[in-house]
Amino acid sequence: MDHCQHLFSTPFMIDDEPVVVGVSVGVVRFPETETRLSADEIFQRANMALTHSRLEGGGHLSFYETKMSNAAAHRFKLERDLKRAVEKKELRLFMQPQFNVAGEKVAAELLLRWEHPELGMISPAEFIPIAESSNLIVDLGEWVMNQAAQLLHLARQKGISLHLSINISPRHFAKSSFVPWLNNLVKEQKIDPKSLVLEVTEGLFLHNLDSVSEKMRSLRTLGIEFSIDDFGTGYSSLAYLKRLPVNEIKIDKAFVQDAPQDADDAALIDALLAVAEKMQLRVVAEGVETFEQADFLKQCSQSIIYQGYLFGRPAPVEEWLAFWNQPDCPLSNR
Repeated sequence: MDHCQHLFSTPFMIDDEPVVVGVSVGVVRFPETETRLSADEIFQRANMALTHSRLEGGGHLSFYETKMSNAAAHRFKLERDLKRAVEKKELRLFMQPQFNVAGEKVAAELLLRWEHPELGMISPAEFIPIAESSNLIVDLGEWVMNQAAQLLHLARQKGISLHLSINISPRHFAKSSFVPWLNNLVKEQKIDPKSLVLEVTEGLFLHNLDSVSEKMRSLRTLGIEFSIDDFGTGYSSLAYLKRLPVNEIKIDKAFVQDAPQDADDAALIDALLAVAEKMQLRVVAEGVETFEQADFLKQCSQSIIYQGYLFGRPAPVEEWLAFWNQPDCPLSNR
């Protein structure tokens, strides 16, 4: 393996340009046990080891281990069950409110949860990547948006002026049918488009930036707004702010949580707020969990918006709506 790595680490020259190729290797020992394996099973295990090598960052060798089969079986079960989760009504919508510095609710992020009949509540961190690797993420995205429309109708009936932030998958957004589909949904469901903020990540902009910009501008003409999630964690976010019709940025909680004590994080937040102010963008700070963090952010900006456990944990939408107009909401942690 070291010899192979050395060979490939030497750049290849293509059109006078150096090109370096990385190598990941998956290995299965055979025979490993007394159990007889077919050729397909051997190659399947080798492929699992190769996948593990790539997930670990690539560029090295991984040997097959039994736990890899267990993990693959668990993933297969989740993917199979997720396909039926909508029709079995196992998906749940939660909300986490966003507050201004005066402690008033100004918006909420809509969050998807999966209540599996055997495994209980499954974290989005576990099932969303599975959905992202297949067309399931599009089905989930359409279900969430349709549920959001119903939620907005219900809120209006209760006299609640609700603004919702909804995460959109790059895979879903990239479909040619996305803009006309959302346009039709807004019209058919009679949604106020100004009540919707679509949260996107930097992964959306890595390819076909011009196409992405065109789609975003088309939806902006309807009144729909856009927010860049996990802002500050990528490499070219400032360039995107210049080229895209963005209304809001969300500062990643990794910077927020250490900012009161960490000078580097504090400086970064100051810089982001300065850019946002110049470009007239809203700023949402995620992961606000302590009064110290909230006070620090308030000192930095009087217009910043808080989102985090200090002000309210994610809860079923019905629970938040029941107390939305009450200043002292029992679901808030303040």
